[in-house]
Amino acid sequence: MILLFIIVSFQQPYGILQQEELRAQQQPEQETSQKVPLGAASGSNFTNYTSPQLGFSLLYPSGWVNEEIPPGANLTFLMSFNPPPSEFGEFVTTYMAVKNLTGNNTSLEKFTDQEISLLKSRPVVTAAEDSSARTILESEPITIAGNIPAYKLVYTEKISGALSKIMEIYIVNGKMGYIFTYLANTDSHDKYLPLVQRMVDSLNVTTSSNR
Repeated sequence: MILLFIIVSFQQPYGILQQEELRAQQQPEQETSQKVPLGAASGSNFTNYTSPQLGFSLLYPSGWVNEEIPPGANLTFLMSFNPPPSEFGEFVTTYMAVKNLTGNNTSLEKFTDQEISLLKSRPVVTAAEDSSARTILESEPITIAGNIPAYKLVYTEKISGALSKIMEIYIVNGKMGYIFTYLANTDSHDKYLPLVQRMVDSLNVTTSSNR
């Protein structure tokens, strides 16, 4: 699971994310981005992030910042999309991760089963993670971008003493497995969910090549 990867890799996810946000605010917007007005119903303008090499695109709120993170051994690509730091101390972040699969015959069902098995079986690896508070709330197949098969998992987990709510979306396209993750404290989750749901609804995958 992406949450486990972040905790294992960085050990202190809160501090690392704050550093990432400060760095990203000083960086120019990526050349592949363009402003996309979505109308009054959306409540916000969105920016289009596209990776032709990895075969995916999505919209994210134009006031948010994005930064590619070193993915480590288990992932091919990891990108964060975060709202600006909040004076109220809200912890909110989204990730788009890409995994190289073993072959073209890996189904969405198999990929999903593997990720959920990791979630259910993984031990507590740091004091920041408390598996005793991990509870699966939703687990169901969905479609995104009109007709792309995907799978949604929503669960709670205690991180650094605070109960967080995590939503993960799994997609398979050829040799690529995609995982979109939304992580927020339970008190902030519903506040940002409409924006995040717009990101999920816009997520599209195309023919991709290995990075």
